[in-house]
Amino acid sequence: MSEIKPKQSPRWPYYALAVVTCITLIVLIFVLTGNTKPKAHPVSEMRAPVRIASLPYEERLDAPIEEGVKRIDFAILRALEDAGVPPSGIDLTGIEQQKFGDEVFHFQQLQIRSQYTAEELATPIAASLLQWSEKAMLTKLSHSLYRVTYNDVETHLLKFTKINGDGSSDKDASTLDIGGHLTIVIDDLGESISAAQSLAGLSYPVTFAIWPHSSYAKEVAKVASAASREIIIHQPMEPMSADAKPGPGAVYVEMKPETIRAIIRANIKLVPGAVGLNNHMGSKFTQNRKGIREVVQETKKSGLFVLDSMTHAKSVFYNEAKRQGLVAFRRNVFIDNVKEVQSTLHQIKKAERIALAKGTAIAIGHPYPTTLLALQEWEKQRNTRVQVVSLTELLNF
Repeated sequence: MSEIKPKQSPRWPYYALAVVTCITLIVLIFVLTGNTKPKAHPVSEMRAPVRIASLPYEERLDAPIEEGVKRIDFAILRALEDAGVPPSGIDLTGIEQQKFGDEVFHFQQLQIRSQYTAEELATPIAASLLQWSEKAMLTKLSHSLYRVTYNDVETHLLKFTKINGDGSSDKDASTLDIGGHLTIVIDDLGESISAAQSLAGLSYPVTFAIWPHSSYAKEVAKVASAASREIIIHQPMEPMSADAKPGPGAVYVEMKPETIRAIIRANIKLVPGAVGLNNHMGSKFTQNRKGIREVVQETKKSGLFVLDSMTHAKSVFYNEAKRQGLVAFRRNVFIDNVKEVQSTLHQIKKAERIALAKGTAIAIGHPYPTTLLALQEWEKQRNTRVQVVSLTELLNF
């Protein structure tokens, strides 16, 4: 009896499946390796792509009221923008440095000119304050005057003026120019050559604060020198929070004096053309007089000046530098804690107003796309009685 062989199934489906699988893999490899991303606009790519490991994190400013004031600034500007009030209708007519506890903040007076009444604008402003700062409150003082408080501390006075039928209005006498000098420092430079080129292209000088261990420290220094821009060393220092990383070349409170001096000495050599030094982060280190003394003495040997970025209200960096006989400066305003164009522009105008009131002011910003856009916009509308100068030139005024 003959053996019956089992019937074999056709093999063509397996061949077809193998072909389809190969085609799918080829397409997938093409998609993953192909450069399909559209090229970004130069302005929006101010920070070129960098190695994440080489980019230190920003430290949160240890100044609750100042942070609150800037949130209030943003909330007011956002509400007015949504209501259709143009930036030209918002004037910072007065600014005064005030102190609450150990913290210094800027009390501001704003005049708002528009086709709306105070009552019509008060409602959206109050809603915006509630959204952006739970501790802020808007209170009516008169038919045209409102105040803003943060944790019961008065931070803003808002004066509303309804414009005339022809679109004109009388400006408050307090907006009259009295002259001043402003220095704008841009921190965190050295990771993007295009960022440096954009800043060098502004019609007014900004001071370049360069990370000593950044990827392109020397190249960015060359860009600055070619444009006759002032260069300072952006020295990493220990922050309060362990989560914030100051990056390579940082100094820490627990370091031995000789180690701190050696690090500062080495970092100075990494930034050619530097004439000064300011702190990157450092809310913990700048409170430590022993460590700061070592930084100041080594900085003094190299003939550099000091800029205290004031990342903490109790910083002794400025005072110790002055005590040691160094030329020293202190920051007045951080312009871009809120990374938004109109908010940054308002902070620049705040610094401008301080310069008008006190004669000099120092503002610090960072290489964000929104900051560049704000600096470019300020070119068009800035008060020409405020002269932008380097830190070195600020000594003359």
